[in-house]
Amino acid sequence: MDDATAGSANEPAGGGAAHARALEAEVRSLRDQVARLEASEAEWRTLVETLPQIVWITRPDGWHEHFNRQWLEFTGLTLEESLGDGWNPPFHPEDRPLAWTLWQEATSTGTPYEIEYRLRRHDGVYHWMLGRALPLRDRDGKIVKWFGTCTDIDELKTAQAHVAELVVELERRADHDPLTGLANRDLLFRQLELMLRQRRRVGVAAAFVDLDEFKAVNDRLGHHVGDRLLVHVARQLASAVRQGDVAARIGGDEFVVVGEADDEHDAERFGQRLLGALGDRVMVDDRSVPVAASIGVAYIAPGDHASPDEVLSRADARMYQHKRRRNLRGG
Repeated sequence: MDDATAGSANEPAGGGAAHARALEAEVRSLRDQVARLEASEAEWRTLVETLPQIVWITRPDGWHEHFNRQWLEFTGLTLEESLGDGWNPPFHPEDRPLAWTLWQEATSTGTPYEIEYRLRRHDGVYHWMLGRALPLRDRDGKIVKWFGTCTDIDELKTAQAHVAELVVELERRADHDPLTGLANRDLLFRQLELMLRQRRRVGVAAAFVDLDEFKAVNDRLGHHVGDRLLVHVARQLASAVRQGDVAARIGGDEFVVVGEADDEHDAERFGQRLLGALGDRVMVDDRSVPVAASIGVAYIAPGDHASPDEVLSRADARMYQHKRRRNLRGG
């Protein structure tokens, strides 16, 4: 065999060794990649488990395949019970349909998922949660997984409700008389101005009510009895108003009620109904306290462009006319 033939015969053996070394290097590279991936996944899972939030992962179709321990501890469910659609039953019954609908929309369109809902804790207590999820996409834009979180916002919700209550309380204080709960002068003027602007075929009646001998009640029986008398009058006026009427306390013993009226006669009937609702006496601390009042009613026709101040001035003037007549008759 010549040298050329010998060299040709030895080439496959040498090529095979090189190929084997290349394969071995590739295997080592793959093993290194797997090791790095496993280390990375371990680090990621450790991070997920140490987060204070609930974390969950789903397949592209929305099927839940992982929950961290915060979910399991909060709900009391096992991982097996939570997989797939097992996330929905712990939701509050009123929140389940919306949560399910929004999740289906998100997984079908690829848009982010966000919802506030109530989640049942292992002891049966519901907490408000903020649920969010975003899709993880590959280089081609295809969704690979969904990553979601649940954040406990129960304390925030409680604080928001408390603030809302305080706002309503402050607004009521700004618009209502603190003793009687009726509208105050500011609210009365706003409502009366609105009535005057909106009237078309009917007019407006304004009844000005002033208590008689109120100072004598305060001086003889004490201010606490006078306050009880004011509260009684306010309650009786409020019980006599119709829907859309406004009853207000605008001064110490002065009240105003405004409402719609067809004409002068209807306005007078409006005033008489209010006066009749006051009654003659009220029991305060086992004492019978007389209830006496003078009332004046002003009727504002649809074509009368009076301001709220003018309306009250007219009603006040009529009230004093009635009071003077009664005083003269009594003398």
